[in-house]
Amino acid sequence: MSKKKKGSPVTAAAPSTSHSAQSPPKPQATAVRSQPVVPPKPADFPEAERPFELIRFDKRVKWFIGICVGLFLLLTLAKINYSSIGMWNTVIPDGSDIKRGVISGTPKAIRIDEWGVVTPFMMSQAHQGFPLENAAIGGEKVALVGYYPIKHFVSFFRPSHWGFFLFDFDHGFSWHWNFVIFFNLIASTLVFLLFTRNNFWLSVMGAFWLVFSPGFAWWSYFVLTTQFAASLLLISSVYLFYARNVRTLLIAGPLFTWSFVMFALILYPPYQVMLGYLMIMLLIGFVWRNAKKEYLLDKVWLKLATFAIAFVVMGVLFYQFYLDAKPTIDVMSNTVYPGKRSETGGTGFIANWFSEYYAGWLINNDSFPKIWLNVCELSHFITFTPVVAVGLGIYYLRQKQFDPLLTILLGFVVFVLIYIEVGFPEFLAKITLFDLSPTRRAQVPFGIANVFLAVLYLDYISKQKKLLLSGTTAALLTVAVLAFMVFAAWLNISTSEGFFKVHQLVLPTLFFAGLNYLMLPVTTFRHKELYIAGALVLFTLPNLKINPVAKGTSPITENALYRKVREIHLQEPNARWVVLGSQYITYLVTATGVNQLSGVKNQPDFKSMRVLDPTAKQDSAYNRYAHTVYGSYIDPAHPDSVIIQNGYEDGYQVGIDPCSPKLRTLNVRYFIFDRVPQPVEIRCMKQVAVLGNIQIYRSND
Repeated sequence: MSKKKKGSPVTAAAPSTSHSAQSPPKPQATAVRSQPVVPPKPADFPEAERPFELIRFDKRVKWFIGICVGLFLLLTLAKINYSSIGMWNTVIPDGSDIKRGVISGTPKAIRIDEWGVVTPFMMSQAHQGFPLENAAIGGEKVALVGYYPIKHFVSFFRPSHWGFFLFDFDHGFSWHWNFVIFFNLIASTLVFLLFTRNNFWLSVMGAFWLVFSPGFAWWSYFVLTTQFAASLLLISSVYLFYARNVRTLLIAGPLFTWSFVMFALILYPPYQVMLGYLMIMLLIGFVWRNAKKEYLLDKVWLKLATFAIAFVVMGVLFYQFYLDAKPTIDVMSNTVYPGKRSETGGTGFIANWFSEYYAGWLINNDSFPKIWLNVCELSHFITFTPVVAVGLGIYYLRQKQFDPLLTILLGFVVFVLIYIEVGFPEFLAKITLFDLSPTRRAQVPFGIANVFLAVLYLDYISKQKKLLLSGTTAALLTVAVLAFMVFAAWLNISTSEGFFKVHQLVLPTLFFAGLNYLMLPVTTFRHKELYIAGALVLFTLPNLKINPVAKGTSPITENALYRKVREIHLQEPNARWVVLGSQYITYLVTATGVNQLSGVKNQPDFKSMRVLDPTAKQDSAYNRYAHTVYGSYIDPAHPDSVIIQNGYEDGYQVGIDPCSPKLRTLNVRYFIFDRVPQPVEIRCMKQVAVLGNIQIYRSND
């Protein structure tokens, strides 16, 4: 009996010989049911046989990007930010709830550069209409070279600031915070997809590990602006190299131009130099690993033309920026600090190379080894470089081949490590521009490179065949991992001056010993790289609590002092102000938008300081980025004398008679005292407001 094929028309059976006299039955029409066409499943090719592709924008990637963009928009509309401005509820209390504006978490006092300087700078810019010149935050066109919102074409290359021009300040502030986080998650995931050959889950987990590492989180994610530009620049560069159609060039060319200008105009060399090197090393390694002539040489003249057009456009933009910013750049580059800062390395890490193995478990804002300076400076990134180096060495010895991308990246990490720990000769530090990156800042891009190395190595081992190691070799590697982790524990105990106790380090040591062991080719199992990355994501999750979750800027805008100063300022907007006393009051007054003589100066305001110091004898004290504090100084024997003293690398104090004619020359009309002033200090002014111990006066003329 024959079987009918599924889906074939049913035909009449052949007549039986015993019924041959009967006429055959009429054929019946048979309904033929069409079967749905099922697309064939993509063949699961071995890695070496898969067709070459860059980023595969499949459904998962699109969903991930959509979720990130959706969260960005939702949180921005809700005015959510992660600023520590809730500190103002306690620093200058006005009787309000100390949790005002804070949804969850604890504002961090150590992040004063964020809540006390950058945020008031942004608010000052907003109140004044985003000007190029703002003496309250520094001299010349300070906002043009600083990363602050400004009405200038350069803002097109500062996407985290676009919200300030689209919405009110609170929404713009939220846009800034959420942009750097969610768009870096997208950009970092895309970079990892590109370099892991579309290993989706590893790329997502690697991006999460990178973006929420302590080296970013404890610095209020400021470095993510540079990281975002670097990521886009790397992606667009690869696409320009491998483009095979005009459409790709039309997208990658403008993206390359935009991201290059964005990266260049951040103007913070301590991070830019080493991040630039890292991106170049990754690009070289990628092209070396994927040296496919049919892609690289396809439409080569169009590619060269695209690069040429990009650099012409950038040349025009840089030239115009230079014309606008040259006087400001000259002032900035010639400051005592940080303009003249130059190092040759060799001063080491604030903590140590392996402190992150234990910092996440045992260190917080209030509890850390005092010798490690502070929790921000000691925070960086988890490193697996030693075990990665050993693993790559084993693969090379067994397979007699090396991965160019990982080899170049490992070499770069070692090169930077030498700079940090040993130092370079002066000529080498200068020609590499490493002298512009002090070791305290170099450890951040160094840590980023370590994360890239670890993630790309995890992808590499996931695509390798299992190595058959002898029992002796496997045992030696296991002992080596344990010895390394014992060394890391001892290093943290010895360098923290007794802060860590042996029993506290047992669990972290076992945890990272396990991860280091799994990274070696001693054992293998399906999706091993995802288990390792997943463990690192779980380890990273507590870092989400480093910065608080806040809504709006009410800790500043609803503060009684802020509201009173704004009220007076709106009545007399051209008058200048000075705070005599507390530097914290100067920070808050800056946020009101008044033209303040005191306060933090992103760079020296020589126009004002030349009035106070006509002969420039005290120039070295104020020629710097500085937190300035003004106080009363009245010397009857030397009337109208001004004392300027530099007590810190980034600060100076000014002693002056509040009734000095110099202050009238500078149009200073309003004075804020952090105490009840003496009669001689206010002999030329009248009181206009009292807010507890804070008193506001106006000059009589």
